[in-house]
Amino acid sequence: MRLVIGPTSAGKSTFVERMRDSASGGDLRLHFAYEIKDRSAIPTGVDDVVHFNLLHSAQDRPADAGRATVSPMVARLIDAADEVVVLAAPRPVLLRRASQRSGDEPVEAGRAGRPYNADRWARALEGRRLAQVYEHLALHLDHSTTPVRYLCSNGDVHDDFATLSRWDYPRLAGADSEQLCREGHPTQVLEVRQGSYQADYREGAAGSARSTTLELALQMPLAGKRVLDIGCAEGAAALSAHRMGAKVTAIEPWGRRFEEACTIAKTLDASIDLRNVALEDLRSRSGAFDVVLALNVIHHSRDPLAFLDRAADLTSSHLVLEYPGLADRKFRSTLDGAGELPEDQPLIGLSTRRKDQTFVFSPASLERYLLDTVRAFGHHQLIPSPIPNRWLSVFSKKRKGAPQGAMNEISRLRRAVAARDATIAQLEDDLHDLRTSRSWRLTEPLRQARARLTRPS
Repeated sequence: MRLVIGPTSAGKSTFVERMRDSASGGDLRLHFAYEIKDRSAIPTGVDDVVHFNLLHSAQDRPADAGRATVSPMVARLIDAADEVVVLAAPRPVLLRRASQRSGDEPVEAGRAGRPYNADRWARALEGRRLAQVYEHLALHLDHSTTPVRYLCSNGDVHDDFATLSRWDYPRLAGADSEQLCREGHPTQVLEVRQGSYQADYREGAAGSARSTTLELALQMPLAGKRVLDIGCAEGAAALSAHRMGAKVTAIEPWGRRFEEACTIAKTLDASIDLRNVALEDLRSRSGAFDVVLALNVIHHSRDPLAFLDRAADLTSSHLVLEYPGLADRKFRSTLDGAGELPEDQPLIGLSTRRKDQTFVFSPASLERYLLDTVRAFGHHQLIPSPIPNRWLSVFSKKRKGAPQGAMNEISRLRRAVAARDATIAQLEDDLHDLRTSRSWRLTEPLRQARARLTRPS
């Protein structure tokens, strides 16, 4: 079975007719997704084609109210398909096509025979979350092993359906979408390490666990929102949020990862504000961002509570954390015969340096701290991470009366104390070096003589 999926007016029916013309005897069997009621009804024959309107679920909802996640039925269809063909065209092209259509509505459940309602489809196409709908579909396909083709159907520029990069697919919902067509949709070649930390950016790579994480974590509306990605590594989350329409700032203190993030962002023509700094060195005001991401970062912090204070202070809406739980394999290997540790109790575990991490957290500990102790948020959504024994925590409903200034002051004082302690430690090291030096030993008689001369009589 082949799955042909795309928004209204993207050319799905035209593409299926091309397939029918090229098929031997024209024996393709066309199925509309609304006809498939459950998993058992999914067709699986080599001559079966399923036609799916990506915006079907958004027809009767306000533009920004549609969920951006892939529906369970789409996920089942993708798993059952031998190939997925994703069709799209620049948003202005889709809007022009929709406005010029006449006749009946597309064959959809409960709508067959009704006059085509261009206003309804225009609202769906003009929704701010269109890029997010596209990116979520691409993320789901990233971690699927089903072969996929992305095609652009802009016949005003292309002679035929043009091959489209997965990375450019969400950009067809953006302001520069028609320019992408004029440029011919070149394939970007990314010179990055295979199997990198956050994602595999090789063309055609599949099965990425990081894509699963992003599909789960980036469900809040992001179009036009300000996003901060703390510890962005090669930039998978930052780039995905950018493709969803967000204004992204990403920070990464490790030099090699920062350089790779810059290379990937430049190659993909992504305008992300990348900074080679750690969170404590970021100079941004309270509430400067709508969404703050910290995926697999906090457990490396030497002061996780100060990290939480600063991250919560920087967001005006959502804080998304990914972190190892008490069942983490590395952490458990440092314990001698300990039984199962309860994740529903507010516990924080201390690991060892030789295990390349410092802290692990029960979800209850982060919930108690951010909801009850500092009262920064009003809601916590807990999601199992695709990484074994890790969690995703999405904190939202930022409290309007949350003591942001107080948290900021606490963080400032903690940083000041840490800086003072570091200065004292450095001075103690310098004094030790001085007192053990050869010059100090040679001048010891002079200091003793001076002490005798200045001693009160």
